[in-house]
Amino acid sequence: MSQPAITDLFGANSTFSGTPKVLEIPLTSLPALTSANPTALELYGAIVATAHAWITANTDASVMATSDLTISSPITRNGIAKTQFQYSERFYGPYTAPTFDPNTV
Repeated sequence: MSQPAITDLFGANSTFSGTPKVLEIPLTSLPALTSANPTALELYGAIVATAHAWITANTDASVMATSDLTISSPITRNGIAKTQFQYSERFYGPYTAPTFDPNTV
């Protein structure tokens, strides 16, 4: 398994242009998005959901990320019962042995 492509994490028809550096994500590329005029938060949520779906379906060790979704309900936010969707993303890099430095304590 190789690293994900732009379309894997941002949906079909998404593109990245090297000059100028532009990531283009058509609204139709985000299957979770149903709003014709989404807010910035709705766009962000749809991108996270799209990436989460690909990462959880591709668990090969060569993919340097993992993603989990925890759903809690009901929780109270500002006095109103809500459902909480918590995405936890982890990214991996080469291992280097940690060393304790007492000067940074």
